[in-house]
Amino acid sequence: MDGFCRFRRVVLGMVLLTALFPAGGCAGPSTRVLPRESREQIQEPDEIPVLEEGNPFYMQEELEIFAASPRVGGSEEEKKVVHYMKQLLEDYGYEVTTQQFTYQGHLGGEAVSGINLEAVRRASLPDADILIVAAHHDTVPYSPGAGDSAAGMAALLEMARLLSRMPTDTELRFVSFSAYTKDQVGCRYYFSSLTGQERDRVIGAIQLDELGFGKNGGIVLGTVDGESTFLGDSLRRVSQELLRESWSYGQKQEGGHSRFVQNRIPAVSVGQKIRSYESGSRFDTSSTVDIERLTQVVNVLSRAVSDIMSPDTPSMMAKSRHINDLRDRAYIQHLQAPLPFGEEPCETERRFGMTGTRTAENTDNDGNPIYAYRYPVKWFGADQVLLTDYYYVNGRLEFVSIDGDGAGVGFEEMYGRLNAVYGEPAEKSDGPEGTEYIWLDPVCSTMAALTPVQDGYSLELRSYEAGRRLLDSYRVIPSSGANPQMGLGQREGGESEAQDPRVNVLMAKIRHFLPLEGMADLVRVELYTDGIGRTDVSLETALQPAGDGEEPVTQPEFIWGIDLEDALDRDGKWRDETDTERQLLMLCGQMLEQTKDYGARFEETFGDTENAREQVFLGVKPGDLEEPAPDFKESFMWFVLTGHPGEADGIWGARIRFFYQYEELLAYRTQIRNNLKIDGI
Repeated sequence: MDGFCRFRRVVLGMVLLTALFPAGGCAGPSTRVLPRESREQIQEPDEIPVLEEGNPFYMQEELEIFAASPRVGGSEEEKKVVHYMKQLLEDYGYEVTTQQFTYQGHLGGEAVSGINLEAVRRASLPDADILIVAAHHDTVPYSPGAGDSAAGMAALLEMARLLSRMPTDTELRFVSFSAYTKDQVGCRYYFSSLTGQERDRVIGAIQLDELGFGKNGGIVLGTVDGESTFLGDSLRRVSQELLRESWSYGQKQEGGHSRFVQNRIPAVSVGQKIRSYESGSRFDTSSTVDIERLTQVVNVLSRAVSDIMSPDTPSMMAKSRHINDLRDRAYIQHLQAPLPFGEEPCETERRFGMTGTRTAENTDNDGNPIYAYRYPVKWFGADQVLLTDYYYVNGRLEFVSIDGDGAGVGFEEMYGRLNAVYGEPAEKSDGPEGTEYIWLDPVCSTMAALTPVQDGYSLELRSYEAGRRLLDSYRVIPSSGANPQMGLGQREGGESEAQDPRVNVLMAKIRHFLPLEGMADLVRVELYTDGIGRTDVSLETALQPAGDGEEPVTQPEFIWGIDLEDALDRDGKWRDETDTERQLLMLCGQMLEQTKDYGARFEETFGDTENAREQVFLGVKPGDLEEPAPDFKESFMWFVLTGHPGEADGIWGARIRFFYQYEELLAYRTQIRNNLKIDGI
């Protein structure tokens, strides 16, 4: 591979890119296209070209270049990557343009400049179908972003190469977004640049999501409602033909594909079914990406797109719009998604992908300003748009008022919809116009009040906090010589007599993390909920009481608490299995920090973990960014998830290596990795 890269550099003499990426391997893969003196000399081939297979060497090279450093929006690293992609796509024969825009990096911070990139291969007819393939090139701070999403960029470039010479009656657009990690700001700017005629011509968009495959090779086709799309069905068919596997659909409400749908463009995201542990972290390097699996995905994507763009196929506009009914531009409030009370109007606008209409302006008794903005929203699983007013008190979302009556939904019908979602009302009271009903949803932390009024009824949703509710509890069986690992024993129950069927799924996961004999005194595991997205895990400690004439025992007993609703949705599917496992690992670390002398020796070795800082080691200039050093529990998590770090890994490496001095912790690490089926040492 090294000799191949040196050969290409000599032939091409790409001095500019060599300067831009001194440690990125090859200077640039322009030998992938036939040399030519000018674009006007391109000639149509005598025979119809055959679609090639993806080249993993090309993608590996690009992956290493892109993931050489973080690519934070507005940084010099992002600009270098955009310049590299622009030159390469121009070599493939595309018309390449960049879009520069500014956005607020963080509240009260300075404006940041982002750069979108678009590469277009036009069709002969001016009103031809348009097909968009998109990825994003920015990263969160401190992360080299190989799986999220340098792999998506490499896949996009390889697709562009493979499809550059295929005959087409469809206009192809390859788009790479900036500021994607900031509420998809780059996506929204791109859509604002499209004309109405362009939007009408788009038959669909494919958003390339996380494609590192560090943990699992499965693919999920994400749509905002989990239902099929025209493009998704095409990808499923080709995946079955080429790979003998059928890619499944999954509901994914957030992401670039949702921005397309909000702009009335059918879209599907393509991403790994289970997120890798390293995704979005400083360990998200090129070594974590399965390049062979990425090549298979590129082959499926390229084949499906080539079928659609072929002149032998008719326009896909009618078929695309029939499957994806986008006549109503409305936000869908999903049943299992909490309302983000407390958010600002700009955050609501970003989430909806549209601007609300101000309908009211007032002040409350304390003089706080009240503003109301109206949006079209689909509620309670019904495919019907209801005009909804979002009320902000002192700049924060306080409550929501839904005009169901104005949309022709009568009182009894609305009562039935609420009952189907929330069950029987928690409260009933007689009012001047009839019975008022109140529903309480502790999972989504929402209170719904349906009140009859003179001209119909009002329906308001407000924040409701039920506090922590114990759902189930299990006693931990101590380990023994015959059974060296702890186990979960008798059920001690919770507030409900009936066992939630999701409990068995979560308990099977928890068993992977139970400590070894003599490691820590874990006595009970409790499953609770305090609403979605609040607290994932908790740890309770208490010193064991001493018997008569005995010395007090200094090692505490532990009770693990895991939020069932944060782990699994109401259908029993993982909300984010990888995140749950990471939360459980940090719970283990938090327990070990209070056991024996692990925590004391860690603090003695590294000092005040709260104030420790380390300059980012991946291509960021001194003074640009400072990264908080990991505390005990986060260091333990990466001790389990990563291989033995090298000496050059700075404070992070030193903190991870700290745990290698304990044989019992090495055995615990091996057990967890075996249970999670993590390869390597």
